[in-house]
Amino acid sequence: MSSVAWAQPGPVEPPLSPPAEVVVEEHSATWPLALDVHALLGVEPHDRGNPVAFGAGAELLWRGKVGGFAELISSNGTALIAPMLNGVQQPGFADRISIPFGLAARPLARWFVDRRDWGARLASGIGIQVGGTIEHLRTSDDATTTGGLHVALAVDVPIWGGTKQGGVMLRLYARALFTPSVTLETNRTVFEPSASGQLFAGLAYYP
Repeated sequence: MSSVAWAQPGPVEPPLSPPAEVVVEEHSATWPLALDVHALLGVEPHDRGNPVAFGAGAELLWRGKVGGFAELISSNGTALIAPMLNGVQQPGFADRISIPFGLAARPLARWFVDRRDWGARLASGIGIQVGGTIEHLRTSDDATTTGGLHVALAVDVPIWGGTKQGGVMLRLYARALFTPSVTLETNRTVFEPSASGQLFAGLAYYP
């Protein structure tokens, strides 16, 4: 007599749930320190001439919010060809070598640095600088070195990436410096005022 064996049902496995979404946080190689190096080209506008200026520098900010900066900026003088203003010979400008350094901050980074949309990356790239500056002024026959106050506003316009993600920015940069006024040359043909401004555009790179 033959017997029939019936298969017993096995344990019921729960249905497979969809895999959880994997969130990958993208950041630069130096994060949580936001490091940028930048190169600038601009002018130092005055009513008696607009010397060409150029420079380079770096900023290091904790989480893109606050930190320090140092720069080397130079502008060409007009000492050899003194300008005319309303028919009156004006004093020229000396060649200027500036070394500004101090504190840098991004006031809006607290709210925007972790976001990836273009507007947020632009907002997190608005920064201010406050610090000291060493100013070396020279002509072919005379020179002096003085110190002063440096104040600047910078806006990093995203081209690729951002402050946190790393990338390349168009930097728009305005600088004001306040120093003792300086007169050079024995015939006083070179004069630097106590307040000057410089306007720049350039590139900033976040590795």
